Amino acid sequence: MKICLVAGSHRKNSQSLKVAKFLAKILETKGIEVLLYDLGGNPLPLWEPAMWEKDSEIKKFWLEYSAGFASADAYIFLSPEYAGMASPALKNFFLYLTGGDVSHKPGLIITVSSGMGGSYPNAELRMSSYKNTRIVYIPDHVIVRHVESVLNAETPESKDDEYIRARLSYVLGVLAEYAKALTGVRQSGVIDIKTYPFGL
Repeated sequence: MKICLVAGSHRKNSQSLKVAKFLAKILETKGIEVLLYDLGGNPLPLWEPAMWEKDSEIKKFWLEYSAGFASADAYIFLSPEYAGMASPALKNFFLYLTGGDVSHKPGLIITVSSGMGGSYPNAELRMSSYKNTRIVYIPDHVIVRHVESVLNAETPESKDDEYIRARLSYVLGVLAEYAKALTGVRQSGVIDIKTYPFGL
Protein backbone atom coordinates (compact mmCIF):
# COMPACT_ATOMS: atom_id res chain seq x y z
CA MET A 1 0.00 0.00 0.00
CA LYS A 2 1.13 3.54 -0.76
CA ILE A 3 -0.17 6.68 0.96
CA CYS A 4 0.60 10.19 -0.22
CA LEU A 5 0.80 13.15 2.16
CA VAL A 6 0.54 16.75 0.98
CA ALA A 7 1.76 19.36 3.49
CA GLY A 8 -0.21 22.38 2.33
CA SER A 9 1.50 25.28 4.09
CA HIS A 10 3.32 28.02 2.16
CA ARG A 11 6.07 28.13 4.77
CA LYS A 12 9.32 26.22 4.70
CA ASN A 13 9.71 23.89 7.69
CA SER A 14 6.09 24.51 8.62
CA GLN A 15 4.11 22.99 11.46
CA SER A 16 2.00 21.22 8.80
CA LEU A 17 5.17 19.57 7.54
CA LYS A 18 6.08 18.59 11.10
CA VAL A 19 2.74 16.81 11.45
CA ALA A 20 3.15 15.19 8.01
CA LYS A 21 6.56 13.81 8.99
CA PHE A 22 5.09 12.43 12.21
CA LEU A 23 2.38 10.66 10.20
CA ALA A 24 4.93 9.35 7.71
CA LYS A 25 6.87 7.69 10.53
CA ILE A 26 3.75 5.92 11.78
CA LEU A 27 2.86 4.72 8.29
CA GLU A 28 6.36 3.47 7.60
CA THR A 29 6.36 1.42 10.83
CA LYS A 30 3.19 -0.25 9.50
CA GLY A 31 5.02 -1.20 6.28
CA ILE A 32 3.19 1.39 4.18
CA GLU A 33 5.08 3.22 1.45
CA VAL A 34 4.94 7.00 1.83
CA LEU A 35 5.12 9.86 -0.65
CA LEU A 36 5.44 13.34 0.85
CA TYR A 37 4.86 16.57 -1.05
CA ASP A 38 5.81 19.77 0.77
CA LEU A 39 4.18 22.81 -0.84
CA GLY A 40 6.28 25.13 1.31
CA GLY A 41 9.66 23.69 0.44
CA ASN A 42 8.68 22.85 -3.14
CA PRO A 43 5.92 25.26 -4.17
CA LEU A 44 3.81 25.01 -7.30
CA PRO A 45 3.38 27.97 -9.64
CA LEU A 46 -0.09 29.48 -9.74
CA TRP A 47 -2.36 27.28 -11.84
CA GLU A 48 -3.14 28.59 -15.32
CA PRO A 49 -5.44 27.41 -18.17
CA ALA A 50 -2.43 26.22 -20.19
CA MET A 51 -2.68 23.10 -18.00
CA TRP A 52 -5.48 22.01 -20.35
CA GLU A 53 -3.06 22.00 -23.29
CA LYS A 54 -1.33 18.67 -23.79
CA ASP A 55 2.18 19.92 -24.53
CA SER A 56 2.28 23.16 -22.55
CA GLU A 57 5.29 23.93 -20.35
CA ILE A 58 3.20 24.01 -17.19
CA LYS A 59 1.65 20.63 -18.04
CA LYS A 60 5.12 19.14 -18.51
CA PHE A 61 6.23 20.72 -15.23
CA TRP A 62 3.24 19.23 -13.39
CA LEU A 63 3.80 15.75 -14.81
CA GLU A 64 7.38 15.84 -13.54
CA TYR A 65 6.43 17.44 -10.21
CA SER A 66 3.68 14.93 -9.50
CA ALA A 67 5.54 11.78 -10.53
CA GLY A 68 4.17 8.88 -8.50
CA PHE A 69 1.28 10.87 -7.05
CA ALA A 70 -1.50 9.05 -8.92
CA SER A 71 -0.13 5.63 -7.95
CA ALA A 72 -1.01 6.13 -4.27
CA ASP A 73 -3.89 4.20 -2.71
CA ALA A 74 -4.93 6.97 -0.33
CA TYR A 75 -4.16 10.62 0.39
CA ILE A 76 -3.68 12.86 3.40
CA PHE A 77 -4.05 16.60 2.93
CA LEU A 78 -2.71 18.83 5.70
CA SER A 79 -3.78 22.46 5.80
CA PRO A 80 -3.10 25.32 8.16
CA GLU A 81 -5.90 27.81 8.62
CA TYR A 82 -5.30 31.20 7.01
CA ALA A 83 -7.93 33.80 7.99
CA GLY A 84 -10.53 31.06 8.35
CA MET A 85 -9.65 29.48 5.00
CA ALA A 86 -7.74 26.50 3.69
CA SER A 87 -4.22 27.15 2.53
CA PRO A 88 -4.08 28.89 -0.89
CA ALA A 89 -1.14 26.62 -1.80
CA LEU A 90 -3.29 23.55 -1.18
CA LYS A 91 -6.26 24.97 -3.09
CA ASN A 92 -3.91 25.72 -5.97
CA PHE A 93 -2.67 22.11 -5.77
CA PHE A 94 -6.23 20.81 -6.21
CA LEU A 95 -6.62 22.84 -9.40
CA TYR A 96 -3.80 20.81 -10.94
CA LEU A 97 -5.46 17.47 -10.18
CA THR A 98 -7.60 15.59 -12.68
CA GLY A 99 -10.22 12.98 -11.95
CA GLY A 100 -7.75 10.29 -12.93
CA ASP A 101 -5.25 11.28 -10.25
CA VAL A 102 -7.28 10.59 -7.10
CA SER A 103 -10.64 9.40 -8.41
CA HIS A 104 -12.50 7.09 -6.01
CA LYS A 105 -9.60 6.90 -3.59
CA PRO A 106 -9.91 7.81 0.09
CA GLY A 107 -8.71 11.13 1.42
CA LEU A 108 -8.07 12.27 4.97
CA ILE A 109 -8.11 15.94 5.93
CA ILE A 110 -5.89 17.08 8.77
CA THR A 111 -5.92 20.74 9.73
CA VAL A 112 -3.35 22.56 11.80
CA SER A 113 -3.79 25.54 14.11
CA SER A 114 -1.48 27.44 16.43
CA GLY A 115 -4.50 28.12 18.64
CA MET A 116 -8.04 26.72 18.94
CA GLY A 117 -9.01 27.13 15.27
CA GLY A 118 -8.69 24.71 12.40
CA SER A 119 -12.26 23.70 11.62
CA TYR A 120 -12.91 25.92 8.61
CA PRO A 121 -10.32 24.40 6.24
CA ASN A 122 -11.89 20.97 6.80
CA ALA A 123 -15.34 22.26 5.82
CA GLU A 124 -13.94 24.18 2.84
CA LEU A 125 -12.01 21.24 1.41
CA ARG A 126 -14.95 18.87 1.87
CA MET A 127 -17.27 21.33 0.16
CA SER A 128 -15.32 22.03 -3.00
CA SER A 129 -12.18 19.98 -3.61
CA TYR A 130 -13.94 16.69 -4.37
CA LYS A 131 -16.09 17.85 -7.32
CA ASN A 132 -13.82 17.17 -10.29
CA THR A 133 -11.16 15.15 -8.49
CA ARG A 134 -13.68 12.54 -7.26
CA ILE A 135 -11.68 12.01 -4.09
CA VAL A 136 -13.68 10.27 -1.35
CA TYR A 137 -13.07 11.94 1.99
CA ILE A 138 -13.45 9.57 4.91
CA PRO A 139 -15.82 10.71 7.68
CA ASP A 140 -12.97 11.14 10.16
CA HIS A 141 -10.74 14.19 10.18
CA VAL A 142 -8.28 15.56 12.72
CA ILE A 143 -7.58 19.11 13.90
CA VAL A 144 -4.15 19.48 15.49
CA ARG A 145 -4.67 22.47 17.79
CA HIS A 146 -1.86 24.30 19.61
CA VAL A 147 0.41 22.53 17.15
CA GLU A 148 3.63 24.11 18.42
CA SER A 149 3.20 22.29 21.74
CA VAL A 150 2.64 18.75 20.40
CA LEU A 151 4.52 16.15 18.33
CA ASN A 152 7.89 17.68 19.14
CA ALA A 153 9.63 14.76 20.85
CA GLU A 154 9.86 10.99 20.57
CA THR A 155 7.47 10.55 23.48
CA PRO A 156 4.42 12.63 24.53
CA GLU A 157 5.14 15.65 26.68
CA SER A 158 1.60 16.29 27.88
CA LYS A 159 -1.87 14.75 27.98
CA ASP A 160 -2.85 16.76 24.90
CA ASP A 161 0.23 15.46 23.09
CA GLU A 162 -0.59 11.90 24.10
CA TYR A 163 -4.19 12.28 22.94
CA ILE A 164 -3.38 13.72 19.51
CA ARG A 165 -0.79 11.01 18.83
CA ALA A 166 -3.34 8.31 19.66
CA ARG A 167 -6.02 9.97 17.55
CA LEU A 168 -3.70 10.34 14.55
CA SER A 169 -2.61 6.71 14.81
CA TYR A 170 -6.24 5.62 14.97
CA VAL A 171 -7.34 7.63 11.93
CA LEU A 172 -4.43 6.31 9.86
CA GLY A 173 -5.72 2.81 10.51
CA VAL A 174 -9.19 3.86 9.35
CA LEU A 175 -7.74 5.43 6.20
CA ALA A 176 -5.83 2.24 5.35
CA GLU A 177 -9.01 0.18 5.58
CA TYR A 178 -10.85 2.60 3.29
CA ALA A 179 -7.96 2.27 0.84
CA LYS A 180 -8.48 -1.48 0.75
CA ALA A 181 -12.26 -1.19 0.43
CA LEU A 182 -12.30 1.36 -2.40
CA THR A 183 -9.99 -0.76 -4.55
CA GLY A 184 -13.03 -2.85 -5.44
CA VAL A 185 -14.97 0.20 -6.58
CA ARG A 186 -12.20 1.25 -8.96
CA GLN A 187 -11.85 -2.27 -10.33
CA SER A 188 -15.60 -2.80 -10.78
CA GLY A 189 -15.78 -1.31 -14.27
CA VAL A 190 -18.53 1.18 -13.38
CA ILE A 191 -16.23 4.21 -13.29
CA ASP A 192 -16.25 6.20 -16.54
CA ILE A 193 -14.18 9.38 -16.18
CA LYS A 194 -13.73 9.67 -19.94
CA THR A 195 -17.45 10.20 -20.55
CA TYR A 196 -18.09 12.09 -17.30
CA PRO A 197 -14.86 13.98 -16.52
CA PHE A 198 -16.49 16.69 -14.38
CA GLY A 199 -18.75 16.67 -11.37
CA LEU A 200 -22.12 18.44 -11.49
